[in-house]
Amino acid sequence: MSNIQSTPNVSFGDRRRPAPDVQGAGDISPWELLRGIWARKELIGIAFIAFMALALLWIMTVTPTYTVETRVLLSTRTGEISTFDASSAPTPPDAETVQSEIQILTSRSLISRLIADLKLNDEPEFNPALGKSTMGSLLGRRAGIPDEDAIIDRVLSKLSVYQKGTSRVVAIQFTSTSARMAALLANRLAELYIAQQIEQKNSINRQATKWLAQQIEDLRAKVQSSEAAVEAFRSDSGLFLTNGSTVPQQQLTDLNSQLSAAQADRAEAEAKLENARSLIASGNSVNSAAAVLQSPLIQSLRQQEVALRAQIAQMSETFLPSHPKMVEAQANLADLDRQIGKEVDKIIQGLANDARVAGARAASLRASLVKLQSRMGALNQDEVQLRALERDAATNRSLLESFLKRYEEANARAEADARTANAAIVSRAQELSEPTFPKKGAVLTLAIFAGLFLALIISVFAEVFSRGFRTAEQIERITGTPFLGLIPELEGRSPGGPAAEVVREPLGLYAEAIRGLQGSVMLARVGNRRARTVLITSAHKGEGKSTTAASLARVLAMGGYRTILVDADMRAPCVHLTLGMPQQAGLSELLTGRANFGQVIRQDFGSYAHVMQAGGPLPNPTAALASSQMEWVLKALDQTYDFVIIDSPAAMAAADAQVLTKIVDVTVLVTRWSSTSRRVVARVLKMLSAASGRRVGILLTRVNLRRYRRYTDSVIEEYPARPARVA
Repeated sequence: MSNIQSTPNVSFGDRRRPAPDVQGAGDISPWELLRGIWARKELIGIAFIAFMALALLWIMTVTPTYTVETRVLLSTRTGEISTFDASSAPTPPDAETVQSEIQILTSRSLISRLIADLKLNDEPEFNPALGKSTMGSLLGRRAGIPDEDAIIDRVLSKLSVYQKGTSRVVAIQFTSTSARMAALLANRLAELYIAQQIEQKNSINRQATKWLAQQIEDLRAKVQSSEAAVEAFRSDSGLFLTNGSTVPQQQLTDLNSQLSAAQADRAEAEAKLENARSLIASGNSVNSAAAVLQSPLIQSLRQQEVALRAQIAQMSETFLPSHPKMVEAQANLADLDRQIGKEVDKIIQGLANDARVAGARAASLRASLVKLQSRMGALNQDEVQLRALERDAATNRSLLESFLKRYEEANARAEADARTANAAIVSRAQELSEPTFPKKGAVLTLAIFAGLFLALIISVFAEVFSRGFRTAEQIERITGTPFLGLIPELEGRSPGGPAAEVVREPLGLYAEAIRGLQGSVMLARVGNRRARTVLITSAHKGEGKSTTAASLARVLAMGGYRTILVDADMRAPCVHLTLGMPQQAGLSELLTGRANFGQVIRQDFGSYAHVMQAGGPLPNPTAALASSQMEWVLKALDQTYDFVIIDSPAAMAAADAQVLTKIVDVTVLVTRWSSTSRRVVARVLKMLSAASGRRVGILLTRVNLRRYRRYTDSVIEEYPARPARVA
């Protein structure tokens, strides 16, 4: 057996491309993805229409609801007796207070009042028992006892209370299937909340007023008793009041004041005298003493002295010191100094007299104070007891006045605050003319965009996870294998199958597609010669390999080429069925020596092609095809015919294709369009490449041309031709 690996490589006339990559078999370029999405526009349309139909059905079947909002402003808490005497202004509600009021608005007790006020237990929307026919609900209806907890839960499920931003406004939202009921419930809940506030405030004020009245009566009795005790003790002790104090206290206060003034006068006089004496003792001029400076006579003498000195200074500029005028002026100046000295001595003597008088007066007042203090010692114990009694009376009187003030304010405000609350409705809910849910326009708009998006997503996923190849560019880019053409899928069932179509419509689209494959085969070169033996295989069964092989053989024979079709699928032969021939002896008998060429080669009924069927079954078809006898058969056929077309089993089903690809010139891998997995195709190509260095080409079969045109512009088209003239 010759070494097939040393034979020259086959060229289909295309550029050499990279070897197939199994890992990259699923790659999709962005442009291919966009073309693939456009190719699936029917899917997009169906998905979009289905989504819109569901949206319309939902809009038509969903129960419309109305959501309204009432807004309540929380104000400062006022009107309570406990805050009447507060020194600071009441603070506005903080965040915790607002949240507390929200909890009150959603409390079950307040909702229970709302249900009773509006008789919601008679409304099927809120009373689950009215919408059911269970035994428990029937018994409850007969007994006249509605399930209040269930009604409260139903109302709370439709109620939403929240704070508007950071303001003191609380929004009360209610949702109902009735616009009137929604507005009524929201407004009535706010009204009941305010009424409850007023009731609570009035209740607190009533309780506080009653308590104050009892305290006032008790305090009045205490005040009367304490004041009577004060007056009785004052009468017994003789501690009568004068200008708010007792007579001895008033005298003691006056003596203290006089003594303090006398001591201050004495200290001032002694300080002035001591200052003058210290100036004389230190040799400084006593003229700077304050008493001397304040003497009007000394001030007059000083002015004369200053004027005379100025005159002497002026005359000294023109007269000598011995001049008579200068001598007279100096004598007058000395006389003024003597007068000033005498006057200073008189002032010092007066200061000494003042100091003696002030000391005597202070001593006299101190003696009187000592006598009065000795007298006060006896009255101190009585006065201490009197002050204690007065404090008790004052305390009781102050409490009585405070309680009377609160009582009067409570009575004065009771009528004014009877209809006021710490909250006010700033916006009432209005009855809506259109439901808030669903908003048909918004829902339809959202449904349109969501439907388009969903349809695109479905299309993208369908394209990304699609199994097979769809374009020639995709095949060559992913596998690096030449694209040999495409075979369109015949519409309807053709009599005799696709192989009969090339005979019945030789100028039809299917026949032209087979001629395209014929052209690729005829262009294939093995070294310097034309390829003559062609293997037709596929990855899986049902991809059209046998039909393609039969159609190619007939087209070649119709073109005047000596062609033989060999059915090498000994496991499930079907060439005879494709050509409409009875099953006869064939390749298996030839390989085992049970028949010769003349006994196994038959004429095709529809063309000039010859056919060699698979024959009977063999225990090991793969070994038979790999034998030297099979190689000898192919060489003999190669010498007799222009083209030998071999139909083999599917490559993923048996190893026959790998064995045959070693001994043929070219291999055509038939792949079903948009169906056969890319990874499977890549795997088969790798298997065939490992078996032989011969070139393999890919042919797409059963192509839907209408969809194929959406993926690419390179597609075969029908071309009008003149019918063949019969001689």
